[in-house]
Amino acid sequence: MANNRGGFNLRRWLVLTLLVVLVLTLTKWPDVVNKFTAELPSLSAVTPKSISAEDILGQINTDRTENKMLAVKRNEKLDKAALARLRVIMTDDDFDGEKTGVTLANAAKNNGYSYSVIGDLYVENINGETKISDKILGDSRFRDVGIAIEQVGPGWNVMIILGRQASAAAEKTGAGGYPQVSWGGPELWEAVNKRRVELGVNPLSRRDELCTIASIRLNQLLELTKLDGHAGLEPLLNREDLKSIREKYTLSEFLIVGYPTPLEAVGAWEHTLGHRALLAGGEYVWGCVYAQNTFGVAIAAY
Repeated sequence: MANNRGGFNLRRWLVLTLLVVLVLTLTKWPDVVNKFTAELPSLSAVTPKSISAEDILGQINTDRTENKMLAVKRNEKLDKAALARLRVIMTDDDFDGEKTGVTLANAAKNNGYSYSVIGDLYVENINGETKISDKILGDSRFRDVGIAIEQVGPGWNVMIILGRQASAAAEKTGAGGYPQVSWGGPELWEAVNKRRVELGVNPLSRRDELCTIASIRLNQLLELTKLDGHAGLEPLLNREDLKSIREKYTLSEFLIVGYPTPLEAVGAWEHTLGHRALLAGGEYVWGCVYAQNTFGVAIAAY
């Protein structure tokens, strides 16, 4: 009888081979999964950037102030009117309001807004990358705005109502046609530091050297009668008598124009890209603010 104990065993070889394959598969499976998932497209890459009513207000007022117009301010009554108009458009397809009776005039009246002039703009399927543009947004007669916004699928539908109350007094104009106001640098400085504390960062400490920069820059803007996009800052800091300030501090400049109150000016800074750091930036330690005729210059440094 043949004895195969010391020879080749096919069954044993097959079993061992299968075990080795199984072990290798199990140990390599996480790498396979990771490789597969890494190659999948990121959902965040295709998700539209969100947009809020404050974002829209910031867009409107940035364009208005750049074109020497007074910024508009949110009005609660117009917000409600805008929401009423948005809902009848979205639910009843009633764009002019004639079918439901919720016309622009009725929406304003029903929410207690008495106006001398009013207009609206409806836009749909927008997101945070959308630039809202229409001549009504640049109408210098408007002083108030109401905004209603609702998400529909990946985008947002928006109703904007602009108005001016019937009792609104005419403003006296100052530099560049902007309204004359009673507030100036001290009031704006106080509003900036108040908001910084509310946002959980330190108030700025005043430095006279920084006030020199803010004062000169304000006078430059008043002479130009418009903002200069910070074009005047660099040449100023390169002046021989001011170079030491640049060497001593890391500083930033924040400009504003066209807002009727310090609170609204601070709100515009807070909701404008690149300017929120003035209010929420904990790195800033020192600063100074100069303001006149709604033009404001804030210098913050560390």
